[in-house]
Amino acid sequence: MTALACLLTLLVSTGAGGAAPRPLEVVLQDDAHLLHGSDAEVRRAAREIAAAGADRVRLTASWSALAPRPRSRRRPRFDATDPGVYPAEPWRRLDRAVKAVRDHGMDVMIDVAFWAPRWAVRRGLRRGLRDRQRWAPSWREYGRFAEAVARRYSGSWPDPARPGGTLPAVRLWTTWNEPNHAGFLLPQWRRTRTGWRPASPHVYRRLHEAGYAAIKGVSPANRVLVGGLAARGARGRGERVSLPPLRFTRELACVDEHLRPLRVPECRGYRPLRADGFAIHPYSLDSAPDASGRDPDSVQLGDLDRLSGLLAALHARGRIAERLPLYVTEYGYESNPPDTKRGVSPEDQARYLAHATYLAWRHPDTRMFAQFLLRDIGPDPRHADDAERRWGNWQSGLYTHDGRAKPALQAFKLPFWAETHEVDGRLVTVVFGQVRPGRGRQTVTIEYQEPDGRWVEARSRDARPGADTACEHEGRAFLTDRAGFYHRVLPWRGERAYRARWLRPDGRVEYGLPVVARRVAAGG
Repeated sequence: MTALACLLTLLVSTGAGGAAPRPLEVVLQDDAHLLHGSDAEVRRAAREIAAAGADRVRLTASWSALAPRPRSRRRPRFDATDPGVYPAEPWRRLDRAVKAVRDHGMDVMIDVAFWAPRWAVRRGLRRGLRDRQRWAPSWREYGRFAEAVARRYSGSWPDPARPGGTLPAVRLWTTWNEPNHAGFLLPQWRRTRTGWRPASPHVYRRLHEAGYAAIKGVSPANRVLVGGLAARGARGRGERVSLPPLRFTRELACVDEHLRPLRVPECRGYRPLRADGFAIHPYSLDSAPDASGRDPDSVQLGDLDRLSGLLAALHARGRIAERLPLYVTEYGYESNPPDTKRGVSPEDQARYLAHATYLAWRHPDTRMFAQFLLRDIGPDPRHADDAERRWGNWQSGLYTHDGRAKPALQAFKLPFWAETHEVDGRLVTVVFGQVRPGRGRQTVTIEYQEPDGRWVEARSRDARPGADTACEHEGRAFLTDRAGFYHRVLPWRGERAYRARWLRPDGRVEYGLPVVARRVAAGG
């Protein structure tokens, strides 16, 4: 065997090779353009998302946007499970987005989500929040709405815009969005005789149970995710103080910090939570993707083990019906510029997205990774250039708001990461990447940069556990797996920059962004 083959054998046998081959679906969300743009903008957005290589698009079925008379205190008289009696125009916008995504070869997931109509909440919000009602929504009404949405996208509902046709089927769903965040669900805490006690997990549990039953009732083929939690909470107690995700999850499962059953009225008659996966939004904000949150109950991307460990323990104790895989359904980095108040540089945004893809891929419980926004939302023209609120919206897109590609676009299409590992006293370079555009196995070559600036093809071998280590398979160009992923090992050549070269099916060549291989401690 060659020295490289021997090193590969060591790498795999010691576990430094990382994750075994498995699917990692990539989802992108941009409601601003897909739900609220013109017909031409929707088609363009779907085309650009498909060209960037996303597998699926996440869309919001907003209860308050779709429901009749959402500002009324009095519930309209209608069958809320029948999508045919809802106002037509809001459905048209959601139909249009679902069809555009499917027409471009991608799948859809739908959040049956925020906010609620006024007639479905226990207490109304005022002072500019009339369209963001979220105070203890009725779980019964939510279940009826979830059934209506699932029926419309069951695959058999007539398409109003295509006589004789039917709307596409949607088979992946989430219930609500960030229920541990005060901006999406209230109250977060409730004052009792003995002090403040979490409220939102118990409100959300009833919402999820109703939504899960309704969506599964339309079709057992539907998969329903629970959670969709924000990465962190806030300090203190109060109706509008957001809960950290692990505290929220324990309360959702009706256990205390020691995983013992809670003896509170909201947990009487508790039944094991049912779901097909757990959704999380593990934003790292301006930190590197592998950074850990200071609060032990937070879940940044570098903390996924915290969440998967808790879910495993809850399943083992019978609090959750199934062992739940993780679905990262929202993630991204804001770039500065264009934002002038927050975010990372455009170069760091690209680098962090590539590294984050690798971390999600190698985490054994993670089934989905996400990019939030195709295009930046842009500045708020109502505020002056130097005003704090001018850049209050998200600027985490792959394009700027006026359509210019950021470095993040190439990092999304061809995510690439490189690390140096020490194995039994020897150094090797391990690279990870994916070709997202296109279908099937793709041809890739790894290159390294010489001190004089020249790029040179590198010999590499498959670094995944169980890979064939026969010497004749060592080479330069290689094929990815069917999902475009690869994980390769190369001889160490000192501190070098590496990049991936993709030979496109049309014969053209495209390059990933270069990465300098960083040294990783043993076990890292």
